[in-house]
Amino acid sequence: MSKRISVQWRITILTALLIAAACVSLNLLLFYSGSDSMDALNGFVVEYKTGNQQEMTIEIPQENMQAFFSGFSQQVSAEKVRFERMGWCITALVTLLSAVIAYFVSGRALKPLGDFAQQTEQINEESLTDTRLSEDTTAEFRQLSRSVNAMLDRLAQSFDTQRQFTGNAAHELRTPLALMQTRLELFAAEHRQMSEETAKLLHFQQEQVERLSALVRTLLEMSDLQSVPRTDCIDLAPMAEEVLVDLTPLAQKNGITLTQTGENVQLTGSDVLLYRVLFNLTENAIKYNRTGGSVEVSVEREGGQAAIRVRDTGPGIAEEYRDSIFQPFFRVDKSRSRAMGGVGLGLALVQEIVRLHGGTVRVEQSADTGTTILVTLPVGKAA
Repeated sequence: MSKRISVQWRITILTALLIAAACVSLNLLLFYSGSDSMDALNGFVVEYKTGNQQEMTIEIPQENMQAFFSGFSQQVSAEKVRFERMGWCITALVTLLSAVIAYFVSGRALKPLGDFAQQTEQINEESLTDTRLSEDTTAEFRQLSRSVNAMLDRLAQSFDTQRQFTGNAAHELRTPLALMQTRLELFAAEHRQMSEETAKLLHFQQEQVERLSALVRTLLEMSDLQSVPRTDCIDLAPMAEEVLVDLTPLAQKNGITLTQTGENVQLTGSDVLLYRVLFNLTENAIKYNRTGGSVEVSVEREGGQAAIRVRDTGPGIAEEYRDSIFQPFFRVDKSRSRAMGGVGLGLALVQEIVRLHGGTVRVEQSADTGTTILVTLPVGKAA
C-alpha cells in the first residue's frame, strides 16, 4: 500500500503555501505601487547629491522653488490618495485570487472524501456482499473504510439471517395451517346439520386460517425474491391487460369500472414478479374504492424509464400515511383491511419487487377524489 499524506497535513501545507504566496504577492505589488508614486514626484527634483550613506542633498533651482512649494503639497496629497486606492485594489485582487486558488486546492485535498461519498452511494441491500470501499486512501479514510466494510459484512449477515428465518418460519407454518384448513373443511362437510353458534365459530376459524395461510404465502414470496431470475423480456401493456382481465370479476362485484391507457413499453425483468406488482396495486385500487368508481392503469415511457400509474376514485390517503403504506403490516384503516382479507404485506411486496428491478414506487398524488400510485422502472436491463 503506497504511503499517503494525511488530509490534515495536506490542508496544513497547502494553506501555509497559499498564505506565503499571498503575502509575497501583496508585498511586491505594494512596493511597486509605492515606488511608482514616489517617482511621480521626481519632476520637482532636478538634482540630488549623496555625500555619504547617512546624508542626501537635494538641490532645487531657484526658478522652480515657487512652483515646487505650490504644487508639492497637492502632488503629495494626490499620490497618497492614489496609493491608498491602489493598495485596496491590490488587496482585493490578491484576496480574490487566493480564494480561487484555495477553492481548487481544497478540492484536490478533499478529493478522497468525494470518492468515499460516491462509493457509499452505490451500496444497497443487494450489493452489501459485493461492494467494498477502497482502503488505498489517506490515513483518516483508511480506518473509516475498514470500519464501513466490516459494518457491511455484519449487515449482509444480518439480512441473510433474517431472510433465512422468515423463509424457515413460513415453511414450518405452511404445513400445520394446511392441515387445519383441511380438517375444518372436512368437519364442515361431515356436520352439515349444526347449530348456528357452531356454524359461526367454524366460519370464523376458516377465515382466520385462510388469512394466516395468505400471510405465510406472502412471507415465502418475500423471502425468496432474491432467487427469482430477472431476465425476461416483458411487454407491459399486454401484462396490464391480463391483470385487468383477471381482476374483472372482483371489479364487477364491487361495481368498479376498469380501463387501460398509454402505450406499450418493453423492459427486462421478472415476468412473474412484475405481474404481482400490477396485480397488487390494481387489486388495492379496486378494494379501497367507492362503489361505482373506476380504476385506470396507464403505461407510458418517460425518458429512459417506464412509468406505470394506477389511478382510483377512492377516498384518498392522508399525507402522513403516504410513505408508511409501503411498510410491512401497515394499514390506514385496520378494521376495513381485515374485513377484506388483507394481511398488510401487499404494498410491501410491491416495493420490494420494484426495488429489486432498480425502480421506485410512491404515491404521486392523493385527494378526496382519488389516489394515483406511480411505479417507475428502468427500461434497460434489470438491476
